[in-house]
Amino acid sequence: MKDQELNLAIGQRLRSVRTARGITQNELAAHIGVAFQQIQKYENGTNRLSIAVMLRLCDFMKVNAGWFVSGIETEAGAGVEDEAAYLAQEIGRISDETIRRSLTMLIHSLTAADVAN
Repeated sequence: MKDQELNLAIGQRLRSVRTARGITQNELAAHIGVAFQQIQKYENGTNRLSIAVMLRLCDFMKVNAGWFVSGIETEAGAGVEDEAAYLAQEIGRISDETIRRSLTMLIHSLTAADVAN
């Protein structure tokens, strides 16, 4: 697996947690002491996140550092089948049965809507 693929996968995780928390690139950049363009470069996989920066990001966004790298090789090198297996594994890790069912129903409705189009 290429470094660029890993950087991109980690950057995508950064973007997903940042947007889920409602944090702008400017807010995140100000908190860790970099320009917002640097956040863009991290999220696009152009620049690699150092451990020190990752730990500051995790502290600010209240995310465990392991979340950024857990299963990352599978995700970064995933084809469609690998991606589906990874998604199934991640959904299976959700302990709340109601949330798991809701996600399953959401995926089903999105698939049905996509097939209909």
